[in-house]
Amino acid sequence: MTAEEYLADAQMMIKMAGKEIAADMSDQGVIAATTFFSLGVERLLKFILADVNPVFVLSNGDFKNAAPCLYKHKFVNDDQHKVTSSQPDHDVVSFRLALQRALLFSNGVKNNSQLLYTLANHRDILAHRPLSELNIPKAKRLLAKDAYKLLNDICSERAMPTNGFFGENNHRLQILSNRLQREEVITQEMTARLEQHRAIWVERSSKPGFVSQAEHQTATLLQRSGQDFSYESIDCPACAQQAVARIEPDYDYDPAERISFVTGVFVDSINCYFCDLTLTDYEELNYVDANSILHSD
Repeated sequence: MTAEEYLADAQMMIKMAGKEIAADMSDQGVIAATTFFSLGVERLLKFILADVNPVFVLSNGDFKNAAPCLYKHKFVNDDQHKVTSSQPDHDVVSFRLALQRALLFSNGVKNNSQLLYTLANHRDILAHRPLSELNIPKAKRLLAKDAYKLLNDICSERAMPTNGFFGENNHRLQILSNRLQREEVITQEMTARLEQHRAIWVERSSKPGFVSQAEHQTATLLQRSGQDFSYESIDCPACAQQAVARIEPDYDYDPAERISFVTGVFVDSINCYFCDLTLTDYEELNYVDANSILHSD
């Protein structure tokens, strides 16, 4: 196969995977999408190799074997001295070997190597082992979060459009991938941040004077309220001590009646005097499910 043929096959298979990913994937949809995507990516890796040198795709790249496999159409004389094989081996390299070789020629492959090794494991299960061994949630997240990013990284370095792979689902998959990528970053950042403040509390908890001061500051704040806000007690997401949530109303305006009215309330911030945690950004507050306080008994 030529580099162009590998690319065309990769685009066709990944496009089929993209249709499944863009839909609400059932377990069968995940299996189908993973199958199409892994086969497509394998051909994409071989395209990268063949684009450099088609010999790199062959299991046996010796001249005796490679010449009749790849270039017999260019022979102008008979092979009287038997320098080439009369029965050449057309086998190509496996997914994993293609990956190892493509690492040398593609930063997009290198930057996503761990993802690709995981995809290779999924492919092995689908090809050789019981389908029940496939971790459906893990495979589904890989497809939704990382499939677009992987293709975008490889396409960017080769000036190829990703819609050549995902077609009409390109924009939808891009949005889905970006959202999940962002959620993962927030999760990592918040996990580290909450652990940092938990450690601060562990160090301070042995100091009675500090604990008494934090209790006083918390109690004082809980007694305050304003015309447009109030304070309520909430367990600190980091240290589990008593923190303070600032509750504010949400307003809408009725142009016909020329009045504003309260449509609901929301948590504007969380402050903890025991570990110094302060949360004000909506993504931070969403992560700790701050508004759950509004629905508690």
